[in-house]
Amino acid sequence: AFMGNPGAFHRSITLQSLTVFSLIAVFAADHAQGGDDGCTPFSCGHLRDILPPFRQRGDPLECGVEAYELGCTTSKATIHINTGTYYVTAINYTGFYFWVTDPNFNTGSSCPLPLWNHVPYLVHDGIFDSDSPAFYDLSIQSNYRACFANCSRAVTNKSAYKPVACQSANNSHVYVWVSDYGSCMVEDLEPYCGYLGTIPFDCGNSSDWLQNASYADMTQFISKGFTVQFPVDTNAWEGSVSKTINLCRNNTIR
Repeated sequence: AFMGNPGAFHRSITLQSLTVFSLIAVFAADHAQGGDDGCTPFSCGHLRDILPPFRQRGDPLECGVEAYELGCTTSKATIHINTGTYYVTAINYTGFYFWVTDPNFNTGSSCPLPLWNHVPYLVHDGIFDSDSPAFYDLSIQSNYRACFANCSRAVTNKSAYKPVACQSANNSHVYVWVSDYGSCMVEDLEPYCGYLGTIPFDCGNSSDWLQNASYADMTQFISKGFTVQFPVDTNAWEGSVSKTINLCRNNTIR
């Protein structure tokens, strides 16, 4: 049994819990910023005053996060995400995310398709950060995926399948549909269809239009790109905080 003043016990638990949350919040914010003390803002392509978590080649190790290293030309900033390289078009430091577009989805073409092996990370996934085990880097923020398939015959029983007529032929029927699960699901693929590729996109404030969207409509949204998050704390709040608070509580009770 706990002996002494119960009020003091509860105050002790509250103070220790708040301390734990505060320390983890500071750690999370510091990692998301990549430890920006003394790191000079830089320009890359059309972007100016770039701060951590981004870095450029040759920066000190303490500046930015390795996964967020940018490639720079006079007109473009690029970043490597999983199996592909993407253009960085804008950075939102308040919202902790940035916009990218896929240079291989050429909207200058009359009938663009994504590359089958050009796949970013899933939502709530990314590169496991070995330096900070509670974090994943380059996690996609956009939930929506345009999924492309090539079918040996016409699909007539799924209204979600929108024809890509400009890529179709007599025995080859190309379709696109939208998945809001963060990836293209196998169960959505007809048995006589083969996977062609997928690409994330952001549909704005409303997804109601998706039910009736054509391939041309989707192309317009895909061309605007999708959003990628700054380093994401995946388990510190759910796992480490709970474990640490329980430890504090048990130690206090003892």
